Amino acid sequence: MPNSWMHLHSQKAAYALQSDLAGADPFGARDCGWVEQMRPYICEFTKPGDRVLDPFSGFGSTLVAAGLEGRRCVGIEIEESRYCIARERLEALGMDQATLLLGDSEALAGTLDPVDLVLTSMPYFGCGFESENDGQLYQASNYGAYLEKIRTTLIALKAALKPGGYLVVAVENIRLGGQFIPQAWDVAKLMMARFDFVEDRIIVYDKPHDDGASPLSNRAHEYVLIARHRAKPCDLETSLTIAQELQQEFPEILLIGSFARWLAGANVAPSDVDLLLPYDTDLIGCVVRWLESQQFQIARWGAPVSAEMAVIASETAQYFRAERLDSAGRRVSLDVSFSASPELYSSLATRARRLNGTRCVTDDVDLG
Repeated sequence: MPNSWMHLHSQKAAYALQSDLAGADPFGARDCGWVEQMRPYICEFTKPGDRVLDPFSGFGSTLVAAGLEGRRCVGIEIEESRYCIARERLEALGMDQATLLLGDSEALAGTLDPVDLVLTSMPYFGCGFESENDGQLYQASNYGAYLEKIRTTLIALKAALKPGGYLVVAVENIRLGGQFIPQAWDVAKLMMARFDFVEDRIIVYDKPHDDGASPLSNRAHEYVLIARHRAKPCDLETSLTIAQELQQEFPEILLIGSFARWLAGANVAPSDVDLLLPYDTDLIGCVVRWLESQQFQIARWGAPVSAEMAVIASETAQYFRAERLDSAGRRVSLDVSFSASPELYSSLATRARRLNGTRCVTDDVDLG
């Protein structure tokens, strides 16, 4: 099994970015990743012939690493100057199995054939990079905009990644303006919202400590965040108990989706419980307050909401999520929808049947 950390001492000159190409970059390619950093993850999470995608390919280090390990690879780079440098580097190394695209990874990821691994170093916030590209993460004007761009890019990357494939992201926490910015931990939260988070690892580099910075550290490390494109584990028996308790308290609730089909005996593995309510703001508020009393965390599109906010938001998004993870590792996730169409709810309620004492709709449901 791999260690949870990796200590990198130096780069092999044969595969490092050539000095003349580094000199063509305004920053001197100071943010260029190491080929040695990427090779172990390519070997661990892919096999020869698989496809690797780097959505922030920069100077092409991931593509070089993939080529050395016999994988096909594609990189996306938004900055034309870096795209050109990467092309020269790949051509000089004879990496003809690498495809390099110029553009925004959020826009281009959906045009690709599915890949087996997404592997990248995340552009960091606040580095002062000037660009004419609106989607350039380096020049995000504020941290909220930076995180939102990462969120929407992760959505696009999930569509480009094969089911079961891995997303591996190297990212640092940073200091900016005398403040600590938990960039790595915030990116991890965004990954967890869309993927099954597997683990984190640490890469350590040789870098001397500056006594003038004491007691602060030399920041000679970064996190490698590993997630997978698969359903998160769900404790089915606990989920069923919660669903039954909810229906006992609120008889209007219907079970729909994969959990309802699982109850009916279908060969499916639900990752959550889909529930449907009639559109009634008083009922929505009561359901959220009941879930809060059971220590569920309530969120809408990943952002925490209270019962009052869930009611206000219901006019524009007929959905919220409730999650709870207990001390034994049992996870329950409820996706609660409420259609603004009374006819739809009435139709589904008519089709519902009782399974294990729970009202379920076991055929496909389109909430529009």
